[in-house]
Formats: sequence, C-alpha cells, structure tokens
Amino acid sequence: MTRIIDFDSPSSFPEELGVWDADFENYIRHSIEQKSTFTPHALKNQLLDLHTDEMPIVTDYLKSHVTAEVAVCHCSRIMDIGKLRAEGLNTGGGRRAAADARLRDLLAQIGLKSDDTEKVMSKVYYYWDRDKEQRTASVHFFFDKNLVYRDDQTNAFALNLGGEILRWAIEGCGNSLYKTEPYKRLWILGAPCIVKFKCRLENIHPMKRAPLVAEIVNYYISTKLFHCPYEFAFTGMTTGPVPSEDIISIEEITGFIEMQEKYEEYTGFYDELK
Repeated sequence: MTRIIDFDSPSSFPEELGVWDADFENYIRHSIEQKSTFTPHALKNQLLDLHTDEMPIVTDYLKSHVTAEVAVCHCSRIMDIGKLRAEGLNTGGGRRAAADARLRDLLAQIGLKSDDTEKVMSKVYYYWDRDKEQRTASVHFFFDKNLVYRDDQTNAFALNLGGEILRWAIEGCGNSLYKTEPYKRLWILGAPCIVKFKCRLENIHPMKRAPLVAEIVNYYISTKLFHCPYEFAFTGMTTGPVPSEDIISIEEITGFIEMQEKYEEYTGFYDELK
C-alpha cells in the first residue's frame, strides 16, 4: 500500500522525485548562483525562478500518480468540532445554497438584526460572485501545520467563525465592527483549529497539482544538493468538499491569543477568555 505524502514528515516523500540523472543535477548546480548572501530563502527564490513545476520530473510523476494521496492542512475557527468530524469540510455552493444558509444561521445565532445581516450578506455575495469557483466549490489548504505558527497570514484564517469571506464582508461594513457586539462573538466563540486531511492529487485543483509536486522536488534539491533546510509555504485548494472519512486530525492552535496580541488592534480583545 502506497504511503500518504505528508508534508509534516518528509520521509514520506516519493523517492523518485529525489533521484535525478547527471544532466538534471548539472543543470540545477549551474543554474543556482551561490553568493556570499546565499541563504535558504535566497535558494528557494532561485528554485522558484527555475519553474521546476514545468519540468518532466514533475509532469511525468503527475501523469502516472494521479491517485496518490497527500496530507494537507486547513485552518479555521470551529464552533462544533464533533460536527465537523461527522460531516467533513463542506464547500457550500454560494448564493441560495448551503453556504448562504449557514452564514445566515450563524449571524442569527449571534443576534445580528435582519437589516445588518442583509448588509453583511451583500458584501459576501460580492466576493462569492467575484471569485466564484475558488470561494464556493473548494477547500483551501496549506502544507505543513507549522506554517500556522510561522506565518500570521495563515493563522488569520482562524480569527473568526464563518471564514475569511465573512471577515472581509464585516470589515467592508465597518473597519472596527469586529470589536463591537454582536460581531465580536464571531471572534470569541469556537476554537481556532488546524484540520489535517488527505486527498488524491486528482482532487486538487489542476493549477495547483504541479506546484505541489514541485515543492517536493525543491525540497530534495535544497536538502540533498545544497544541504539547506527548506520551509514549505505553498497553498492550494481542492476541487470539492472533504468527506469526513478523509479527516486525519483536528487540533486546536496553541498560543493563538498570544499570536494575535502581538498586534495593537487585539490588545485586550481576548481578555474575557483568560
């Protein structure tokens, strides 16, 4: 049985992506400029410039391994972890669909008035209509769970119930509304979590499959040829929901409040939770 490719465990990476002929290795060595300022970050930028996602080592692997499974992570604030385990990660479909009903129900639960709900939802519809598929038919993910602790842009996905689009919509109605009741309940209730799940390469958005595999090749190049550590920062999305049986784990983000209190706007914001 083939192992799941797990970015939290590089030992799970396919070995063939780190085995190259002399021509490939020579090309990489001659393409990477090692200056006195050579750092892992500088190396990663040069690897991105080489477009390894377009190389045969990546495209050939995808042709023959579309059913390979990969473990990735989704970041979210969750009200009912048990319900998520039972139902999986749903996409919702946008206007007049499940996501529409879920957000309206959530806004009703926190006590938002009808007129205010319509103002918020009009902003939500704008983003759904603008971004369409990626906002209404996909589950977004990143690679290794440690990214949540390295990158505040990632842990921000767990700021509020309802997700990023709802946060943007509320901000569109007023920059400081999140600090006021009842909106603040969306930032206080629930638990900030990392949901780890598995999916096949064929269930990842076509534009994201090759870059995902290229990250593994870049990892091998960085660690084997140049003996440099490599940090994954890639994000991607599925082409549909994640069923409950594909959920691997759900864990609460530790130190989340401290992460946010680094910023002035959240100083004292979470005092009622302490």
